[in-house]
Amino acid sequence: MGKTEADRARRDSLLSAIDRGRLDRHVRTLCQWDRLTGETGAERAVDFIIEKLSEYGIAHKRHRLEMYCSDPIHGEVRVQAPEAYTLHAKARSFCKHCPDGIIGEVVYDRYSKGEPLSPREEEEWLRQLTDKVVLSWNYYEDYVQKLEQVGAKGLIHIWPTPEAFIHEDTVGPIWGTPTPEKAHTLPKIPVIGLTHQDGTRLLEQVEEQSVTVLVKTEVRTGIKTVSLPVATIPGETDEYILLSGHYDSWHMGATDNAVGNALCLEVAKVFAPYAGQLKRGIKIAWWPGHSNARYAGSAWYCDHHWLDLNKNCVAHINVDFPGTQGGVKMVPRSTGMEDREFLRDIYVEITGEEPRKWAFPPRGADQSFWGVDIPIHLGIKYEPLEGTPICSPGCAGGWWWHTEEDLYDKVDLDLLYRDTKLHVALIHALAESKCLPIRVLRFLEKGKQLLWEMDRHSDEEFNFGPILQAFDALIEKWQKHKERLSLQQDAFDRLLKTLGGSLNRLMFSYSSPYDYDNTFPFGPFPGLHQVKYTYRNNTPPETFLFRKTYFVRQRNRVVQEIRTLIERLENT
Repeated sequence: MGKTEADRARRDSLLSAIDRGRLDRHVRTLCQWDRLTGETGAERAVDFIIEKLSEYGIAHKRHRLEMYCSDPIHGEVRVQAPEAYTLHAKARSFCKHCPDGIIGEVVYDRYSKGEPLSPREEEEWLRQLTDKVVLSWNYYEDYVQKLEQVGAKGLIHIWPTPEAFIHEDTVGPIWGTPTPEKAHTLPKIPVIGLTHQDGTRLLEQVEEQSVTVLVKTEVRTGIKTVSLPVATIPGETDEYILLSGHYDSWHMGATDNAVGNALCLEVAKVFAPYAGQLKRGIKIAWWPGHSNARYAGSAWYCDHHWLDLNKNCVAHINVDFPGTQGGVKMVPRSTGMEDREFLRDIYVEITGEEPRKWAFPPRGADQSFWGVDIPIHLGIKYEPLEGTPICSPGCAGGWWWHTEEDLYDKVDLDLLYRDTKLHVALIHALAESKCLPIRVLRFLEKGKQLLWEMDRHSDEEFNFGPILQAFDALIEKWQKHKERLSLQQDAFDRLLKTLGGSLNRLMFSYSSPYDYDNTFPFGPFPGLHQVKYTYRNNTPPETFLFRKTYFVRQRNRVVQEIRTLIERLENT
């Protein structure tokens, strides 16, 4: 039997070993506990994961670590004038603890649905929110920071869709555990969420007359000792694929993310008999601190295993919301560094359909690994059929996301079985691939396209020329040296890892390799993207100068990093 036939036989054996009943039992067990990080239910879930790994004979470790968590306890909006009534609310994780409340006049942010404003228009408008309690459709972390800067008293967020439940969420701007130079950015105003019905009721009143409210938030923020389990299935080499998903949840979290935890356990079970037989190994991590600690679990793991990840990890696959009711459509999310045909073929084989679209990774999903040289970052977004209402950014748009109603009845076992098959097939292909399935040239061409777009829509003082020239130089050197370099397979693989990881870092972060960006919404080249639509004639002078200075520093970073990669190509 040839190598290709042997690979196919092994893959078929792995897929046939997936057990629907076992997946179901694991989901049912995990979603019986409220798994807020550091609390009893979360630790019992880890006990269960460890018990199963031991039963399957898989090497594992239960890390114990301190974590800075923020647990929302209570929220309340009490309208005081012109008439008195109380609205049920929820405080946001990492907002200010205000048990006695703050009193203020409510002002509606009429631009909070995303209406475009120039930097000058935005600054002028935000100044009108000073000393006010802001009623808004926006609650993103960067927005909260802007409200703080103009002296707003607090934020009341209206959920945009009509479900009767309030979604838990967070406004923490710091990725992972705060460090001394970032701790001061933790929010200093209360932030609270309302249902759509209550929020629009308040909005209608605010638009007609002056409204005064008392906003109360109770938030328990502090240090907890938590668990982080990691399983290891060794390969023939030290290289490995990291599969991960968060085990903590808001409330019972059946689809966010007990289903993902069950999928990871099933991957561990079916690959366990092949320990030492695959070219690359597999590590599987279950993260704490996703929900109430801003990805502190995955960030801790990266901090404490940085050297190993940088040297040996070739792919990170994050699992969130598989097997969710309504999650029929799968959207591959990646940096675009991987061979798209490689991923497409696996997708088509498992689903029988072509991917209808591709997307970049979001600012979330425990994407804590931009600093290390990981060339392949993958995850699947699950979406409902066209025409289905989208009520949330998770759980296939399900209305139960981050609520008490995320229970077992929202699980679709058929979809979970399908999603597990996809991940098993993908991991097997990556583990056995002779050469890492990476397409550097296509990645660079896409990067150039994105940079040109920013250049066209920003002031001429933001000179993208040196960056574009650096990209052209790297493209030229890659085309010149690729054939020569590919003759030495192992060395070429190591080069692909370094080159792919470095380019991912340049496109998807703005920080040093040893630190983390903030949690603000982002797109490719986040350090350069902030100058898009910024012109001297539509921006306050101070803001323009600050952005220009930051742009130059980011430009220097990108150009120098690319020069270093070119030197690596020429000297390898």
